[in-house]
Amino acid sequence: MGNSFTTMVREYLSRLEVPLVGALQKLVQYKYPKEVYALAFEIFSDGFTSQFPARVFFMDRTNTECFLYENGVAKYPSPIDPNILEVEYVYPQEIEEEFAAKDPELDPWNIATLEFIAWFYSCWTKAGGKNFPLVATIAHHDSSREFNLITGQWQESYAQFNA
Repeated sequence: MGNSFTTMVREYLSRLEVPLVGALQKLVQYKYPKEVYALAFEIFSDGFTSQFPARVFFMDRTNTECFLYENGVAKYPSPIDPNILEVEYVYPQEIEEEFAAKDPELDPWNIATLEFIAWFYSCWTKAGGKNFPLVATIAHHDSSREFNLITGQWQESYAQFNA
């Protein structure tokens, strides 16, 4: 059953590849202020069935989120919205429920997240991310491990910060 769910997740993700590569190209090519040390992409558990599941955070060397201030108003140092893509969902809730009803042992969120990270890395690479001069990672929100988008390897979370 897990393989069928994996196939379904891949099919739905493939529909978002072109817009994601475009958004990532903007992030990769942007000239960030010196305070920005890393782009930390986080995946949130409710995102697959209600929005795009990942969000980007702009972090300094101490792992603190960076903002630019214009006339006293905090703004993200980004060429795009940190929510990356505006979509209703990656796949409909009903599909997840259908697979879970057939196999109560199925962990849809974990399967979808692992597929998402592999797909996101492929899109990052297509967007020119391998040459990105800053740190860039993706992980589940509050995970102890993260995927390094530059090296293509898993590492301990926050491994590259001075925190």
